[in-house]
Amino acid sequence: MADGLSPLDLASLAHVWEAWARPKQIPPPTSWRSFGFVTGRGFGKTRANVELLIAEIMAGRARRVGIASFNMDETERTLIHGESGIIRCSPPWFRPTVIKGQVVFGNGAVITPYTPEVPAGPRGPEHDLFLLSEVASYPFTNRDEFFSNVRLGLRLGLGRMTFDTTPKRRNPIVRYLLERAERDPVRHIVVRGSTRENRDNLTADFVTELESEIGGTMRGAEELEGQFLDDAEGALFKQEWIDRARRDMPTTFKRRIIAVDPAISTRKGTDRTGLVELGLGVDDQIFVLADLTDKLSAETWGPMVIDRYTKNQCDCVVVERNRGGDLVVANLRAFARERGLRVDVVEADAVTRHAPGVVLVKETRASRGKDIRAEPVASLYERGRVSHVRGVDLTELEELACTWAPETGAFSPDALDALVHGVVELAGLARATRADGSAAVRGAAAMQATLSGQRQAPRVDVAKLLGGAGRGDRL
Repeated sequence: MADGLSPLDLASLAHVWEAWARPKQIPPPTSWRSFGFVTGRGFGKTRANVELLIAEIMAGRARRVGIASFNMDETERTLIHGESGIIRCSPPWFRPTVIKGQVVFGNGAVITPYTPEVPAGPRGPEHDLFLLSEVASYPFTNRDEFFSNVRLGLRLGLGRMTFDTTPKRRNPIVRYLLERAERDPVRHIVVRGSTRENRDNLTADFVTELESEIGGTMRGAEELEGQFLDDAEGALFKQEWIDRARRDMPTTFKRRIIAVDPAISTRKGTDRTGLVELGLGVDDQIFVLADLTDKLSAETWGPMVIDRYTKNQCDCVVVERNRGGDLVVANLRAFARERGLRVDVVEADAVTRHAPGVVLVKETRASRGKDIRAEPVASLYERGRVSHVRGVDLTELEELACTWAPETGAFSPDALDALVHGVVELAGLARATRADGSAAVRGAAAMQATLSGQRQAPRVDVAKLLGGAGRGDRL
């Protein structure tokens, strides 16, 4: 094939992607609107998408381009400067320069990097091509807004999107991309594939080692095979349990509470504050009414809890004391005082009822492993005792519950912790079932008083009492 080619032609051939790519890595010559990869790790999806982006720019079909990975550092490190990034993959005669963070080509095309950490970033600018990389890793809080802004901004030229990801179980964006491709496979194309397909371009034994470590597991199904799974291996909660027990919002409740798992700070990279509202129906069914979990400062979640408590006539706020200690209650007390309310801390086994002018708080301490606390709650879900209310957006909470698998030292998400605290409270699992040790004493005292009032000794048929046995045979 290379016979007769000059050294210059041979050098140029190294930059002809079609000569080296596998057929799956090249989009078909159709009028597609979206093209991307949901595959195992190491499939070559990033390289394929970067080459596609460069080809569209060289052909003049893309002049305003956006790119994003799960954070800005990864966008710059991998998509722009990486081994399969834009700079290295561009041919020498069409190599761009980076000016003030943007990648600028000689024909005037400009690539602007974005991050889902700032979901409003692509809201204003218009693009005719956008590359979304590792979409399953976008942060929970911002991914939907960011993805929506990208789609709405594709208003120039052909308005195309390209994407890639290793699937993560139950991820809503991956599910949307797969379902859309199933409905319209000509305009919206999703390439599926495994890590093994790119074995020749990977480090020796990379695939073999991965297969040895995670082969046959659900993680292996995702990261090696590129399969999209709904529930996690070892997860305590199942989506089918939630769907089976889903109900409409009741008109009345026996109890209504708010459960809070407070974050220590709102700095970048820290946890969110888990905040879930629940109710107990007249039939003792537990209802999950709202998930307000977010990256909230104490100045935000404090008044939010107090206001929902009074508006919905809740009878208790359950807070995890481990993180923040007395500061959690002090925060609630400060904002309650501003509204003319009093905060009372009650015992964990107290049965609370709403009282005007008072906010009742129960403190819970996570002294046991989170998997141990969550197991009885999962059992209630399996038995259909917990219902998620129809029409309320609990998607993220359900995703957290059905993807968290208890492992040694495993992080458990904030909203899930709040959910567990709330269900434990409404199910009565937090109230100790104490044996009344004084009952026998009281009974003996009552009997003694009765005997003391007798005028003569009661007649007892000893032979009948002993069933005919001799005196020394039975006591």
